[in-house]
Amino acid sequence: MHQSFANDPLAAHVKRQCAAVFGSTKTLVLLLLVAIFAGLSGPFGSYDAFAPFERHLFWLLVVAGTALAGHVAGTSAEILAERLGCPHRLRLPVAAIIAAMPVFGVVVALLFAFGSKPGAADLLTIFGQCAVVTMGIALLPSLLPKKTPLPAAPVAPQLISRLPPEKRGRLVRLAAQDHYVEVVTTRGRTLVAMRFRDAIAEAMPEPGAQIHRSHWVARHAVSGRCRLNGRVVLMLANGTKIPVGRKYRTAADAVRPE
Repeated sequence: MHQSFANDPLAAHVKRQCAAVFGSTKTLVLLLLVAIFAGLSGPFGSYDAFAPFERHLFWLLVVAGTALAGHVAGTSAEILAERLGCPHRLRLPVAAIIAAMPVFGVVVALLFAFGSKPGAADLLTIFGQCAVVTMGIALLPSLLPKKTPLPAAPVAPQLISRLPPEKRGRLVRLAAQDHYVEVVTTRGRTLVAMRFRDAIAEAMPEPGAQIHRSHWVARHAVSGRCRLNGRVVLMLANGTKIPVGRKYRTAADAVRPE
């Protein structure tokens, strides 16, 4: 939207804004519903001023015409205000007031086309109504509660895809057994034919550490540590005790519970 008008002819800008208004099915449905509601309720004195068919046609043209005119004028004014260094908090109000002018022109033109002849006082009232509506539409998005983005789903370790579907829980620990690796998850254990170091690599991004030449544990599974027969042992939440290798003690400290 923020492109140079010098390299972006007015016709191209208007064409893009027309597509923004009428190129979306959701927008068209919304505009149609607004036109139907206005035709049925007859706001601003239109219920008594027009016969039912004329009233519905009038509001259909008003909604379509003002939506297009207001959007083109408003977006253009917002771009211009930004380029002129207008403070951010003033851009929307300024754009809304400027957009009210072509919206007012569309409404007045349609009133005359449908045989109504508003006086000077009526025209002033109509412009005030147009300004209030365009200001409300411009400020509405900032008044609505912002949606809190949902947290991204955790990425499952590649190792999990090697397990039977019924065993695909969260990783708890890995243990080397000859040419196999015992993979223990929160849903059971499985032997997988692969190298231990490859299994550790595929355990990412689950936080954990290799604490023995034959053992890897996930950090969330560690509940404490103790000494057993003179050896440092990590205790897991499921009751398992895993020995800590002498050269792996620093790594074991990294997965100690807080």
